[in-house]
Parts: sequence; structure tokens; C-alpha cells
Amino acid sequence: MLGLGRRESNRIEERLGALKDDFDALQKDFMGLADGVQTVAKKRGSQLYSAGEEWTDENLGDLREAIREQPLVASLIILGAGALLGAILLRR
Repeated sequence: MLGLGRRESNRIEERLGALKDDFDALQKDFMGLADGVQTVAKKRGSQLYSAGEEWTDENLGDLREAIREQPLVASLIILGAGALLGAILLRR
């Protein structure tokens, strides 16, 4: 190999083999880490969804009551929100 002795050539090949093994191990570690992150994120997302659903169920009655007590204010708020959303979506 380009003026290198057999001993140096074997040593380089051994080091390259060790480097390849290290990269393979690192790849496996990253795959395990990605699986762990996915599991945690999925669990946390499920917890957040449940908490949001519970909060919505608890506060839906209050919202309905507020709308019944002040329907004109509720209508104006919804109209304003729709106009704002329309302006954002139709902006060019």
C-alpha cells in the first residue's frame, strides 16, 4: 500500500475496523435514544391531551352560561375573531 509496510497496513486496517465498529455502536445508541424520546413524547402528549380534554369539559358549562347571559357580546367576539382569522388567511 503506497510504500507502507505490511505491519503499518495491518495497523491502519485494524484501526479502520475499530472505527467502523464504534460507528455501528453509536448508530445503535442513537436508534435507542430516538425510540426512548418517541415513547416519552407520546406519553406526554397523551397526558396533555387528557388534561386539555378535562379542562374543556370543566369549563364548557361556564362558557355556555356566559353566552346565554350576554349573547350580543359573544356574537361580537366571534365576529371579531372571524374577521381577524379571515384577514390572516386571505392576506397576500
